[in-house]
Amino acid sequence: MKAAAILLLTTIAAAVTASPTPQTGDTAAAAAVAERNPLEEIVQRATCKHPGECGWLNSGQCEYHCDGYGGFDFMQDCGWKRKRCCCNRST
Repeated sequence: MKAAAILLLTTIAAAVTASPTPQTGDTAAAAAVAERNPLEEIVQRATCKHPGECGWLNSGQCEYHCDGYGGFDFMQDCGWKRKRCCCNRST
């Protein structure tokens, strides 16, 4: 029983010491993240160019929907876990 307890404690100690720690020395990446304006991305995503129909089963169909409109850009949320395709260029 003592051997099992010691084995369990050493396994836990090894797992704790081997866990990855975040890097704090990369100040360039942290500055780039801090300089980004998150509202720009939200506004950009709010404007959907050549929107498709809202649905639950649109995955894989966006490339066909955006074929003549510059390609697929992103999927926009429509509520109730439905999404629609948005293209790179408008109609």
